[in-house]
Amino acid sequence: MQKYKTYLHYLIAKIYKDQRRRQIAKIFSWQPLPPLEDGCTAIIGMCSRLPHLLAANLHCLEQCRWTQLKAVIITVDAEKSSLPDNFAAEIIAKFPKLHISFYYYTPEQAQYTVKAKDPYVYSWLSWCTCLNHVTTKHVLIHDYDALILSGLEQRYQAFVDSAAKIQGIMWYKSEGLQETDRLATTFEAFADATWIRSFPPVMSYNRVAIHQGRQVNFDTFLEIQALHTPESQRTIMPMTHAELSHPSQMITQYMRFKNTPAKSQACSAIIMIPFFHQLAGQTTAIEQATVALQQQNPYDIELVGDGVRFNLAQLTTKAVDFILKLIIQVLVVQQTPPFKALIDYGKELYRITHTPEELVWKGDFTDAQRQWIAAAMQIDTV
Repeated sequence: MQKYKTYLHYLIAKIYKDQRRRQIAKIFSWQPLPPLEDGCTAIIGMCSRLPHLLAANLHCLEQCRWTQLKAVIITVDAEKSSLPDNFAAEIIAKFPKLHISFYYYTPEQAQYTVKAKDPYVYSWLSWCTCLNHVTTKHVLIHDYDALILSGLEQRYQAFVDSAAKIQGIMWYKSEGLQETDRLATTFEAFADATWIRSFPPVMSYNRVAIHQGRQVNFDTFLEIQALHTPESQRTIMPMTHAELSHPSQMITQYMRFKNTPAKSQACSAIIMIPFFHQLAGQTTAIEQATVALQQQNPYDIELVGDGVRFNLAQLTTKAVDFILKLIIQVLVVQQTPPFKALIDYGKELYRITHTPEELVWKGDFTDAQRQWIAAAMQIDTV
């Protein structure tokens, strides 16, 4: 299947992306690569507009830490002044075992990304900036909106044993690309740092091209896989929902609402933000989101209380089921006692999606998840 409807659409997209690549090539370059030690560094591109997601992310990463994880490098998608005072110092102090370092965009980079409003530029620039400071042979490309629950040590050892250049959790199958192309997805991927840095940085950014006779859009790190890396050096090791809770596109959706407030658009991942905030230590985040759903127009709502207005018109029962399942899996793995606030939040989400009563809290939950839900519902009657 082609990525673009017509050849004209393809040409327009190609011209646009090629122009973008020429622009970003001027704002970033590799520093000299130092001698690298054995081990792995987790690299994270942080959204400065959502700073309080970070503690939730790192809380889960720390629980999955293994001996070969030497450090965590975080690049903030803005200048240093964008974060609250002492934010970075407090995070470093809270997670000392992770050996965290923060880096930031230069004024030129920050100015360009704000003007471009391109989420692909943000992720590319943040990850590349991290790679400029890595001192280990391997990296874990860790998404900001992902909560890792288990399995990292086993996956890393399998990656090392394979001698591959990259190990994803699945084969990419979007943007005109197919599983048969054998290109590893980027999120939660282990990769060889020297391999990535052996190519000009811009080659890790998106590229529109013809591949295997198809019009495609190579996502981050896919071009160097497809055109310059033997298939034998690309591998995958799947992660289940029991190992990874990842709403996907949460940052992208948030930024789209920030740029176009209350516009009807994809919104399913947005409803997980209050849980991230709660996991990060904001103990009433879910309750506050529930009140917002009760008192505000769901088509123009400040769900997380930061002034960004969401439109939940495209939210569906299926999406609510999925996000609640991701949330409860984290709670089950971390053995968090059942609490009523999440049940109330779920009920409000089901209400605004006009879910029939017989389908409320009846999604595809596991037995352990259903036990947690049942116990939490009993609290409501005490």
